[in-house]
Amino acid sequence: MTEQQAQTAARDRTRQFLASAEQRFKLSPSDPEILFDLKGRSAGLLVIHRSGQMKIRYNSALLTQYGERFLEQTVPHEVAHLIARRLYGTSIRPHGREWQSIMSYFNVPANRCHSFDTSSSAARSMRYFDYHCLCRQHRLSAIRHNRIISGVTYLCRACGSSLIPSESS
Repeated sequence: MTEQQAQTAARDRTRQFLASAEQRFKLSPSDPEILFDLKGRSAGLLVIHRSGQMKIRYNSALLTQYGERFLEQTVPHEVAHLIARRLYGTSIRPHGREWQSIMSYFNVPANRCHSFDTSSSAARSMRYFDYHCLCRQHRLSAIRHNRIISGVTYLCRACGSSLIPSESS
């Protein structure tokens, strides 16, 4: 299955699960945006904006690699999140009883995590920078390094002095 065919199949399967659940639970039809822009270890993600607009994001690489298995597991998983949110509101647990009951309606095991191999996934690796204080060396993530560049000061927990970039940074 090509990437384009897999994405078409995922859109179709998403709409089928949505239509079935909306009919079963007497909900008005919804048309969430379906995107294939997710990267890294996540197979799928439901995004709900403050405006109420919903998006389902799928990992195109995992979809293409695992095909039918992805369609059978990840698609109903994300649709169940959407239906649970519409039925029960915001105060439910993401993989709680409400979500599990919808997965049961779909006749799909209510697994919280997928079992796809993500070792070749396009997840970004974190970069680290060397800093020092009066008593030792420190390795800071790129996030903290960038905060220091923009004026934030970090102090050593042991000696209380400011962290300073080492020569190797």
